[in-house]
Amino acid sequence: MNNMENIRPENKVLYSITKEDLQLEAKRILGRELDESEILQAKKHLEFGIGESISIIYNCIFKEVIKR
Repeated sequence: MNNMENIRPENKVLYSITKEDLQLEAKRILGRELDESEILQAKKHLEFGIGESISIIYNCIFKEVIKR
């Protein structure tokens, strides 16, 4: 049984960015894959960017919900 089968419905992941996603974008933009230190740096930037903008994202989501 994998870990995803053990997740309660209220804790289901709604969106994720995988290492493979990151590497595909790196190939598209840089023409190469990232090394491990670059991946760690990218992870820090992702965490910061998402953390800084999560309230904007939630506001957009809930404004759309209210429009209905």
